[in-house]
Amino acid sequence: MPIYQNSTVDSEKLVLGNATVEVAASVGATFVNIGAGILNSFNHVPEMYDTQAGNAPDPIEGVANETVTIDFVMIEYDSSVMNVMYGGLFTSTTSSSVQTIHAGGLASTVILPRAWRFTNTRTNAAGATVQTQLTVYRATLDTGPAFTFKSDNDTDPIMVMPGTLTAKIDGNLTAGQQLYTITHDEG
Repeated sequence: MPIYQNSTVDSEKLVLGNATVEVAASVGATFVNIGAGILNSFNHVPEMYDTQAGNAPDPIEGVANETVTIDFVMIEYDSSVMNVMYGGLFTSTTSSSVQTIHAGGLASTVILPRAWRFTNTRTNAAGATVQTQLTVYRATLDTGPAFTFKSDNDTDPIMVMPGTLTAKIDGNLTAGQQLYTITHDEG
């Protein structure tokens, strides 16, 4: 029989399931849902510095820089959504129900960072709808579009499109609110 280290679990503090993934030109703009997929991971990465005295204890330690990395997978292909996501890496057009991405030869193009929002919605024990929402102020995708094709005979034959974001400090925002916010309803 197991021995439990805690005698209770506060179910209001649990986050169950995955999240919608949305992108916008900026936090104040309209967010667009990128469609079905999976939010795999979120990592806040502080880069530490220390000043070494050489012949005495380190006098100060602190944070030199901070970034966030986010990994996700999309399964719905929509070139207009991808155009927003990639912030100028390519252009897309839709004509007669045909979506086309036009890419390459844009070596001097500036890639514009985007705002990203990840929302987990669930029903708590009291029957109320509650959310956990992560908003990243400024992030760019680390690579261009990537497609992982599958065998037609695979048990899961849907092509996946993985993506990795890197979020950086937005100096235009107030201190302490320059990278991301997380809000969590407790019912």
